[in-house]
Amino acid sequence: MLSKKLLDSIPQSIRIIRKLATESVVGTLTLNQVRVLNLISLGQGQSQIAETLDVSVAAVSKMITCLKKHKIVQSKAGEDRRIHMLSLTAKGKQTRDKISEYVCHKLDIGIAELTKEEKDQLMKGLVVLDLLMQKVKEV
Repeated sequence: MLSKKLLDSIPQSIRIIRKLATESVVGTLTLNQVRVLNLISLGQGQSQIAETLDVSVAAVSKMITCLKKHKIVQSKAGEDRRIHMLSLTAKGKQTRDKISEYVCHKLDIGIAELTKEEKDQLMKGLVVLDLLMQKVKEV
């Protein structure tokens, strides 16, 4: 029963957060481009991004090309010239921060409506959820 609730609640929460992220850059970036931007900021390379998003490397390459045109992402050839290191430009970092601030602001509005007890329960629940996910990951 509880596992079913998790399966229902988490994807819904993720959808809402993704919707908020794209609202913050409406008309500029697609949801997948926002996701690629975030993964690059976490240090992932093109193959890792493709695996994380469950898309082809060619699809990721196309998104990266678009992000480069927007001057959000840059790449530099590594020692092995076939491998390009991806990083965010100053504009890319600014865009990432804008998205994060917008989503946090929207979440803060909702959190402000919670009682102190609900906020405490939410915090404890998130800690327990993190621990649960670590245990599940190890199984």
